[in-house]
Amino acid sequence: MLPTDEKQAEILDQIRINVAFEEMVVAVLAGALAGGALTLLFAAAELLNGFSLTLLVSALLEGLFVSILIFLVGFGASVAFGAPLFAALEKRKRRNLWPYLGAAMGVAVAVLVLFTIGFPSVSAASIRTLAVIFLPPLIVSLVFARRMTPHWRAAEKAESEAEGRILFRIH
Repeated sequence: MLPTDEKQAEILDQIRINVAFEEMVVAVLAGALAGGALTLLFAAAELLNGFSLTLLVSALLEGLFVSILIFLVGFGASVAFGAPLFAALEKRKRRNLWPYLGAAMGVAVAVLVLFTIGFPSVSAASIRTLAVIFLPPLIVSLVFARRMTPHWRAAEKAESEAEGRILFRIH
């Protein structure tokens, strides 16, 4: 028995969500790498003042911990917010960076509030803390949008062909 058009559309929607989720995970990995590298960069600046093996190992472990933490938070946010957001936006045919950037920054603010138990004061929020919390979500959003652009263009082309329109893009 062949599936109906409704079932085919549902299957295609699930495939699109799965592809988007995979791209979200890749973007989260890139953000985790960037957060860990940024942490190591700040630690390397501190190592210039005085090198010791203890400080080096501490810096490496801190970078690894930050990367793992960013990945776990990003993966959880992708499951909790990213995939449902993609499904909702795909139904409305909104295919751009801004909703994902807003969601990522919202998660970053929630993480900042959670880790500082309330909004931090100006003296408590160092540039290092703010950079490590807010730069990875920006990178995650940019990488996700960059990786999804071919999929979004293909969907637009398929929709325009289904409607009988011809879509030309001149680059």
